[in-house]
Formats: sequence, C-alpha cells, structure tokens
Amino acid sequence: MIFFNKSENSKGYLALVGGAEDRKDNMIVLRSIVALNNAKNIIVIPTATSYPVECGQDYQDAFKRIGVENIHVFDIREKREADDPKYLELLDSADLVYFTGGDQVRLVNVLGETALIEKIVLLHKTKGLTIAGTSAGAAAASNPMTYDGDNEGLIKGTVAHTKGFGFIENITIDTHFVARGRIGRMTQFLCTEIPNRGIGIGENTAILINPQNIFEVVGTGIITVVDTNDVSFSNVNAINPGQRISINGIKVGFLQHGAIFDITQWLVVGHKGYGIETPSEVLNNRN
Repeated sequence: MIFFNKSENSKGYLALVGGAEDRKDNMIVLRSIVALNNAKNIIVIPTATSYPVECGQDYQDAFKRIGVENIHVFDIREKREADDPKYLELLDSADLVYFTGGDQVRLVNVLGETALIEKIVLLHKTKGLTIAGTSAGAAAASNPMTYDGDNEGLIKGTVAHTKGFGFIENITIDTHFVARGRIGRMTQFLCTEIPNRGIGIGENTAILINPQNIFEVVGTGIITVVDTNDVSFSNVNAINPGQRISINGIKVGFLQHGAIFDITQWLVVGHKGYGIETPSEVLNNRN
C-alpha cells in the first residue's frame, strides 16, 4: 500500500492529517498510518481537545476496528503530567503516537519542551516510531506553527504564529485547508518569509512523510503546496496592520491520492495508479 519501506532502528514516518478523518467506515487514512510500520502498540494523546476522555475513547474504538488491540490514551492536561515516568515507560514499546485535534496552541503550551516530547522525538529519530497528528495535532508538528486569521487571512496582522514541536522544520502545516478557506492565512504567513513554503492538508487526507522527506498523499481530499520564494510583487512590508495584502507570483500545486512529493526538491516525483514514476514522466504526462 505504501510506496516506501523502512528498515529497523532508523528514523520513523511522520503522518500529518488534515482533520475529520473517517473513523468508522473505510478508514483509509488511519489504516494507511497503522500500516507504515505495522503498528501493534498505539498511544493516543488528546491534550489538544477540550473533551479528552470522549476523544480518546473514539480513537481507541477506531484503532480496534482496524485490528489494533494495544492502545493507551495519555490524558495529559497539565505540563507537569508530561514528565510522569508511567508515560515515558509506555513510550518504549510504542509503534505509533497519535496527536488528536483541538487547539494547537494549547497542545504546544502543555507538552512543548517536556520529557514526553523529547522522548517521542528521540524514538522517532532512532527507533522507527511513527508520529502522527490530525488537525491541531498536525499543525503543531511544524515549526513555525500558525493560528488565527481564518476569515481575514489577507489582512495584515490577523495571522499569529509561535514555535511548534518541530517534527518538521521551516515549513508551516495547515489543516482543514479547503473546507475552512485557509489559503489566505497561509499566504500571509509565508509573505513574512519566516518560512517560504507551506503545506495545506484537506480533510480525511494525510501526507505520509518518509525518512527521506518524501511524502505520499492518502485520502479523499486535496493537498495544497505553496511556495513564495519567487514572488514578483508583495505589498506586505509597505502596509500597516489592518490593511489588505496584495501578492503575485505564488507557486501553488494541488495533489491528490497517490501523488508522491519530494519536500526537499519541492517537486512531484511520481503518482501511484498512473504508471508515473519519475519527475520527467510527470511533466510529460501533465496534459
């Protein structure tokens, strides 16, 4: 199902979901994430949500329907709880850590710079642990991380940002991207040149990023890749907060299920299901 393979004792996958993933029917997104390393032990972290008990149970039920029996929910609500040895010990046997949706600012404020996050990063880099996040859990994976400004994305000063977990660096991740009209939010932030590239993930859709920074798209929605490196005009530095932003020359791509994208080259390198395996074949078959 997945186009790349992982060897043991190596860096794991990073799976980022745009939110509203199917948890009852075909569950293509969740099944694909579990299949990345044939996860048998899953930890669900619902810290971002305001209803962690119900949310944790929902994901337990979903993963059990897939066939996973060993699922732990880390109901962590305060920063001090993230250093509890019982959570750190359970991480040693985990194959997959799944951050749920909710409020990404709350998630980072509670878990950022804790022993829990440090150990998750270590196991991800050295022991093949898959890190996954949906909605707020996916947005928090990036560094920097954006929030606010949904409906006023192209009015200067309406989009905020802060430090995320940094599972993926120098690229901003946004979720519910099409459903909530967040192209303006991402564009304004990229105009700041803090990063120049962003990935907007549609609902019930995921990008499965391998250790070489190449991802496959899985799901029913659209992935939007945005690059402002070659912008020909932007007034963002000449206007005051509250004024409208004009910008031209953005590079935007739209990817769907089966597309394979190299983040480092910022290039589509294949598309499953169409016999397209190399960048040249992608270009030759674009019409």
